[in-house]
Amino acid sequence: MKKFSGFTLAEVLITLGIIGVVAAMTIPILITEHQKRTTVTKLQKAISVINQAYRLAYDDVGEATAEEAKTLGGKGYYDKYWAPYIKTMLYCTSISQCGYKEKQPYHHLNGNQAEVYIVAPSTRATFYTMDGFLYCILVQGGAGGILPQSLIFVDINGASKPNIIGKDLFYLNRKIDGEKGGVVVPNCENNTDAYINNECKKGAGWCCAEKIRRASWKIDKSYPWKG
Repeated sequence: MKKFSGFTLAEVLITLGIIGVVAAMTIPILITEHQKRTTVTKLQKAISVINQAYRLAYDDVGEATAEEAKTLGGKGYYDKYWAPYIKTMLYCTSISQCGYKEKQPYHHLNGNQAEVYIVAPSTRATFYTMDGFLYCILVQGGAGGILPQSLIFVDINGASKPNIIGKDLFYLNRKIDGEKGGVVVPNCENNTDAYINNECKKGAGWCCAEKIRRASWKIDKSYPWKG
C-alpha cells in the first residue's frame, strides 16, 4: 500500500494561527508607516504650492501693510495677493462651505480641543486648492488686529478626519527673505531642536511641520504620532 504524507488538521490550524498572529502584529505597523509617508509627501507638496504662489505674489505686488490688511479683510486680501497666483477650487465664506460642522473642528495630539478658527471673514482668507489642500491665511493679528500676521494653517486633506494638529493640520509661516523675496516655511524654523521637540510633543503643535523637516522630511520615532 502507498503511504501519503501531508499535514494534519491540527498542524494546518496551528500554522494559520501563527500567520494570523504575525499579520495582526505587522499590518497595523505597515498601515501606520504608510500614513506617515503619505502625510510627509502631502505636507511637502502643500508647502511647495503655497511657497510658489507667495513668491510670485511678492515679486509682483509685494505684501500688504498691517493697515491695508485690516482694510481689505480676508476676501479682499485674497483677491489681491493670492487669487491671481494660485489655482483655487473654492474660497470659503462659512464653516459648512469648507465642509466642517464645527467652528473649532481641530484637536491637539493629546485629544484636547484646539482654539483654531478656520473661517473668520475679517481676519482670515480660507480656500481649497485644486490639490485638495485647505489653506487658512491669517491676515491680521495682535491687539485690535492692527499688527501684521504671518501664520498659515494648511490641512493636507481638508475637512476629512482626523483633524488633529500635527497629523493633518500644520502651521507654516510666510516671511520676507532678502535674497529670495517672499517665502513660506514651516513655523518655528528659528527655534532650537529642544524647543521644537518639546512643543510638538507637549505643546499646541505649532512646531510639528518644522520637526518633520529637521528629521530630513520624515516622521521619526520621536514624533508623537500616537498622541
